[in-house]
Amino acid sequence: MTQAAQLASPRRLLVHLLVFIGAVVPWANSQRVASSAAAKSLPTTFTEITSRLQVSLPPIAPPSGAFTLPIQIRAEDYSLEYARRNLVPAMGGSVVIGDFDGDGHPDLYVIVPGGSNHLLQNRADGTFVDVTDRAKVAGSGADLGGAFGDFDKSGRPSLFVAGLGGVALYRNNGDGSFTDVTEKAGLKLKPGELATSVLLFDADNDGYLDLLVTVYTDLNAPPAKKSFSFPNDFAGASSHLYRNQHDGTFKEITAAAGLGTNPGRTQKAIAADFNHNGRMDLLLLRDNKPPVLYRNQGRGEFEDQTWDAGTEIWKYAYVDAQTSDFNHDDMTDIVLWSTVGNEVLLNQGKGKFKQDESLPLVYAANRAFGFHGLAADFSGAGYDDLLTVDSKSNWHFIVNHAGKFEAAPFALSQETSAVSKTGAGQLPFFAFVTTARLLGSGTLDLVALTMDGRVEIFEEQPGRAMSARPRSTGK
Repeated sequence: MTQAAQLASPRRLLVHLLVFIGAVVPWANSQRVASSAAAKSLPTTFTEITSRLQVSLPPIAPPSGAFTLPIQIRAEDYSLEYARRNLVPAMGGSVVIGDFDGDGHPDLYVIVPGGSNHLLQNRADGTFVDVTDRAKVAGSGADLGGAFGDFDKSGRPSLFVAGLGGVALYRNNGDGSFTDVTEKAGLKLKPGELATSVLLFDADNDGYLDLLVTVYTDLNAPPAKKSFSFPNDFAGASSHLYRNQHDGTFKEITAAAGLGTNPGRTQKAIAADFNHNGRMDLLLLRDNKPPVLYRNQGRGEFEDQTWDAGTEIWKYAYVDAQTSDFNHDDMTDIVLWSTVGNEVLLNQGKGKFKQDESLPLVYAANRAFGFHGLAADFSGAGYDDLLTVDSKSNWHFIVNHAGKFEAAPFALSQETSAVSKTGAGQLPFFAFVTTARLLGSGTLDLVALTMDGRVEIFEEQPGRAMSARPRSTGK
C-alpha cells in the first residue's frame, strides 16, 4: 500500500500521525538509515477486520470481581457450582484453529468459560458463519482449552475439549456434525477436575496421536481453611497421559509412563524432540512451581530430567511457552513467559539450554491467567519474532534479526478506536491471542479472545513489517 493510500483513510491518518510524531528521519530517507533506526520508525501494523469477517459473538456477563485475582472465598460460600460460576471464567478461554470440514480453509472453535463455545466455519469468501448448533459442540459452559486432531485415522479432525470435569471428545462425522464419544473412547470424567489444555502428539512413535490432558487442580478439594483465595491456596494435580489403542479408544498410562510423581497447577504442555533422538519430550508449565521436563525414553515411558537441562529452565514458575528454532541451528529452542519476565532458552544440543542474552528486558504481566505473549514470523523473513505483554499491560514487539533480538515499533488499530505506539503501547487485556492465516491472501492475522468471550481479529498490513527490517540471506 502506498503512503498516499494510507493517508486517505482518517483512521490510518491517526495511526500514521501517532507513530511519526517526533520522528527526525523523514519517510523519503528511512530506507537509507541503519536497520535499527528503521525499526524504530516503521511499526509492524495490525488493523482489526472482525466485522469484515462477519464474526460477532455475544459477550458474557462475568460474575462481579471474577477478573480481579486472587479471588477471596469464605469456606461456607464454596461449592463446585460456585467454582463453575466464579472461578473457571476468571481463567479465560481460548481459540482452537483447524480445518474441520476439509476444505483447505482454517475454521475457529472459540472456547468461552462461563458461556457457550462457538464453532465458526470459514466460508472461503472472507467471512465466517456460526455452525455450533448443527455441529453440536457448544461445550459444557466451563471449558478452557482444546485441540483438533485425527485420532482415529478417519481423515477428519475430531475435537478434544478440556475443562471442568476433564476432557470431552467430539468425533467428526464428516457431515458438519460431531458426536460426543468421550465415554466410548475410554476418557473418564472426574467432576471436580479442572483440565486446562489438550496436547495431541505421538508419545510412542506408533503413528497414532496420543493424548495429554493438563490438569490445574481439583475444585472438589478446596483448601481446608475458613477462608482462602483462588488460585493461590489451591493444590496442584497430576496431568493425564492416554495411549491411543488404534481402535478409537484411549488407555490411561500416566503412572506407567512416569508422569504421575510431580503434580502442579499445570496450565499448558508442549511436546518437542529437544535432544534430537527421534522421540517427543514433554515440558509441563505450572504457575505454582517451575516447569518439569520429561525426556521420552521410548515405548511411551518418560523420565523427569528437568535438572539436567540447565538451571535456566527452572528459574521461575512459567504460565506459557512456545517452541521455535530462533537462530536456525536446527535445534528446538523455547520462549517462556512467567509473572516475572520473558526469556528465550537456546538449545545447546543434547537437550541442554542456555538463556539468550540479547533479549530486551520486559517486566512481565503479573497475573496467572490471560495472554502473556506469542512467537511468530511477522516479517516473513523466516525467523520468529515475539509479542509480549508487560506489568502495565503494554505490548512489546521484539524483532528477531537472525537470532539476535531487538525491540521494535508495533501498532494496532481497533474498530472502536485506534491504538498505536512506537516500541510499546497499552493495548487491550486479552484472555488469549494466537496467529493464523485465515484469508486466501495468506496475510498473517492475530486472533484474540477477550475475557468476556468476544473475538477480535487483526490483519497485518502488507509491506510495513517487511520494510522495517532487512531480510536475512542465511542462518
